[in-house]
Amino acid sequence: MLVCKKCSGNDKIDLRKWLEHKLRAEGHEDDVHILKMSCMDICPKARVMAVIPPGQGGSTGGCYAVDPVSEREDFYQQILKILPDTLPDTH
Repeated sequence: MLVCKKCSGNDKIDLRKWLEHKLRAEGHEDDVHILKMSCMDICPKARVMAVIPPGQGGSTGGCYAVDPVSEREDFYQQILKILPDTLPDTH
């Protein structure tokens, strides 16, 4: 996934670093790679632009303008949707 390096690198909260820490803490550090990208010049104030690619199970991905404090948990849930299924197939 891509995260704007200009917006995410503020002193209050770094969304990219928070996501990397959360992914590592929950054992997904090898499943999602977060790349810093150049500014897309469309970031609304107090938000970070991030792009999630389409994933497994029909997840469409998308471009998100994320409040790095109040919306980070919801955004993390969107990221989890692109992860490969970890449960064995029982069929």
